[in-house]
Amino acid sequence: MEEKLIQASGFVIQPRLQFESIKDKMLYQHFIDDANYKEGNCKRGQLITSSISLSNKTGWTRGDIRGSIKRLTDAGYIKSEPYKKNKGLIITIENYDDFQKLENYSKKINQLENQQGNQQDNQQGDVQTPCESKEEDALKNDNNQPINQQGNQLKNHTITAFINSINNINKTLKEYITEAPVKNKNLTTTEDTEIFVDFASRTNAIPSGVNHKLLVSYFDCIRLTRQTCTISANILVNFIEKLQKYSANQINYAIWNHIENHDAKNEKYTLGILRNTKEPESRRGLMKLKNSRGGQSFESNKASSGEYDYGF
Repeated sequence: MEEKLIQASGFVIQPRLQFESIKDKMLYQHFIDDANYKEGNCKRGQLITSSISLSNKTGWTRGDIRGSIKRLTDAGYIKSEPYKKNKGLIITIENYDDFQKLENYSKKINQLENQQGNQQDNQQGDVQTPCESKEEDALKNDNNQPINQQGNQLKNHTITAFINSINNINKTLKEYITEAPVKNKNLTTTEDTEIFVDFASRTNAIPSGVNHKLLVSYFDCIRLTRQTCTISANILVNFIEKLQKYSANQINYAIWNHIENHDAKNEKYTLGILRNTKEPESRRGLMKLKNSRGGQSFESNKASSGEYDYGF
């Protein structure tokens, strides 16, 4: 079989940076790849795009896109400006010129090699685990367990870490979250949201027939409406309680409608959709949403209660 010759049209340098989420990293790498290498319709290191275009390319919600752009902007990695009366965005890659010069990396490599050489000369016999700093090594006890500066073992201090430590369910979701002995009850990532929804399901807090994947996407959507891109687990517990009087079809329609058409608004808007959408209308709305995606939608989570299954 004849091998197909793949030819590249050029290359870009992807700097190794720290990102809050994999989506932020992927979006930043896309920006680097699409940015103008020479000045054209925009300046070198810039590209013209839109949240709608990026959503179509990635399959992420516009809320996800806006959240990633905000975090990349706050981190100082990019600048984002409106283009042609808000019809798009001009993304500017910060330090683009420096990142695209190979000589800048060779200088840093030489500096690192010199630093490592000096450390080895001064610390012979001090063997260190790969990918582990001396500080991390110092924060371990004789049993290789993490400890804090006072010598006490580090305890889980986030709500998701607390949730993951629970084996047997014998309380309600609200009781667990209210009584959780943690400092931080905020959800800050998609993974946090997935853990929370899974735990809420285990406590039977989520009404039967509500699609869990859809609920994760919805909670992530309203999380990103906050300036900090974080949301308290207490707020989600209260929201779930308000869902109890509605059918699965009404809930699935309201949260899907919110994700697709109102992702810049908070959960109060969703409650308004619920109050004003009756059961027959929610069924029709779900079919329209599915058809608007060309028949593709969220994964099925069939209800045992006889609710309609629209192949989410």
